[in-house]
Amino acid sequence: MAGKNNELWSAFSLAGSIGLNMAAAVAVGLFLGRSADSLLGSSPWFTVGGIVLGMAAGLWGTYKKIVK
Repeated sequence: MAGKNNELWSAFSLAGSIGLNMAAAVAVGLFLGRSADSLLGSSPWFTVGGIVLGMAAGLWGTYKKIVK
């Protein structure tokens, strides 16, 4: 019974870290994109680009975590 409990918590831990990794990457991209847009007056292009790059970075980090 203890082995199944450890597997369950391990799965929750992996899912939580993947979700946090994705959210953090998108948040950083959003922040950097909005900052660049406010400095350069090019709204919304750097914001959109930052979100897309954040999603790509989050997916890459998720891939690396799953493969490991």
